[in-house]
Amino acid sequence: MVRQGEILGLVGKSGAGKSSLLKIISGLIDPTEGEVHIDRQLMPRVHQLLIPGFKRVAMVNQDFKLDVYHTVEENLREVVLHLPNHKRDKRVQQLLRLFDLTSISNTKAHLISGGEQQRLAIARAIADQPEILLLDEPFGHLDANLRQRLTEHLIRLREEENTTIILVSHEGQDVLGLCDSICILKNGILSKKYKPEFLYYHFSNVQQARLFGPVNVLKLADTTVIFRPDEYRVSTEKNAVPVTFIRSIFVGGLYHNYFHTINGERIVLYQFQSLDDTRGIEIVKKTQ
Repeated sequence: MVRQGEILGLVGKSGAGKSSLLKIISGLIDPTEGEVHIDRQLMPRVHQLLIPGFKRVAMVNQDFKLDVYHTVEENLREVVLHLPNHKRDKRVQQLLRLFDLTSISNTKAHLISGGEQQRLAIARAIADQPEILLLDEPFGHLDANLRQRLTEHLIRLREEENTTIILVSHEGQDVLGLCDSICILKNGILSKKYKPEFLYYHFSNVQQARLFGPVNVLKLADTTVIFRPDEYRVSTEKNAVPVTFIRSIFVGGLYHNYFHTINGERIVLYQFQSLDDTRGIEIVKKTQ
């Protein structure tokens, strides 16, 4: 169950069924099993709809579906033509402000950047105030700066309009800082909801761990230990894991420190400084 105003991430590899699940939620295809309920109300089957799609649900695909030869403002205005003039104008200006589109409001959609087109597509989708917004791989073609900006806009959307947002991604790192909860989709089977912090540090296997970022794998005696790059401390104790420094890479605010173990395993450790004089570490698992 997804709460009103919640941001839920669905994470899984390509082919796991993420896009199909969004189409089921939006009323474009029927599930092979089960039913769709919104606010405890059973939704009709697709063949029962005059026009496929549930009115209370809006979905933004990766193709955006903009009127590319209309201006940004015209793209928004045509969605709310049914409103009285004063309400229509108020809603358009509200959306331009919410998604930082005011300065390009008179620019035709095909002349704005990809990131701006994406924000416009989301603004169009929520113009008529749906209860649920579905986003299919919203971070797929964005650089790090644009991903951060989109994250901020989606959080503002939830804060100002209490819109429920469900998004899918094959990169778990993209949704960690945005979502209230995350589910993992594998072979068409959806897991229960987890808090992002819990899911990052608690995983059932290496493949699941790597969905959400770098992970180290060490063979210690007869045990395989999997740990995140921040789950350690430098140690000079006899039971410390011996490591050999390779290099440090500064990534802005942090150093990624790369090491070899005596078994030839390659690991990365995060720190605010270079660890070039480190010779041993102790693995310290988080307890979130």
